[in-house]
Amino acid sequence: MKSLALAVTASLACAPQVAARTTAGQPVLVELFTSQGCSSCPPADRFVRELPRRGLGPDKVIALTFHVDYWDQLGWADPFAAPAFTDRQTWYANSGRLRAADGPREISGIYTPQMIVAGQVHFPGGQTDVATRQIAEAAAHPAIAALSLDATVGPEVATVRVRVVRTGALAPAEDWRVTAALVQKTAETRVGRGENGGETLQEASVVRALSPRLPLPGGGAAEIVLSLRKPPDLAWRNTALVAFVQSEKSRAVAAVAQIDAPGR
Repeated sequence: MKSLALAVTASLACAPQVAARTTAGQPVLVELFTSQGCSSCPPADRFVRELPRRGLGPDKVIALTFHVDYWDQLGWADPFAAPAFTDRQTWYANSGRLRAADGPREISGIYTPQMIVAGQVHFPGGQTDVATRQIAEAAAHPAIAALSLDATVGPEVATVRVRVVRTGALAPAEDWRVTAALVQKTAETRVGRGENGGETLQEASVVRALSPRLPLPGGGAAEIVLSLRKPPDLAWRNTALVAFVQSEKSRAVAAVAQIDAPGR
């Protein structure tokens, strides 16, 4: 089933809710643009799935895998693909702000598997040594913001409260925004056609819904409440909620946090 649309609200939903555990930290955001129709993508997806085994759990790295839809006409319609995820990859490409892992270079075009670390560096997602090095370099930068999250859920909607605390200089000229994602923690898909036809793909951190990029209010701290709609085929027990602060200008990520959705 395709990713469902998200709703943004300024208050808590009215459906029955359960409080979620709140967590906060300074991990690195890693984004992977991928497709089940791309034969080069499974190794990159495997790297994301194995991050905790490499000592890079959610306290150090928060991964989001976005399934793009431009492979869907080439033999296999990816059930997790959505135009919004292709739009996010295009947003990066059109910015001219990404640099290649081997030095400054303006990005041209979009590709899979594309990995982006901290909104700043891109490279083919199968380059695991490059990924590990870029994650370490991003983690060494001093934090300029901290996030804490809590959430409540109804039958179909998660309401996420994001509290942003500035720990450094968040320059207003960067136009900081808050974005939230509803994430399927694990997935297994038997691919019937296309380049991966006959394969059973094991995937992790699959984005199923993504919010708009909401402006971060001024002042020393801010709180934003968003609502994300869960696809019917996804159980809350297999769902995580992620929020991050990112510059609309430079694409730099100032902070990211993740919690598990409360079970029902």
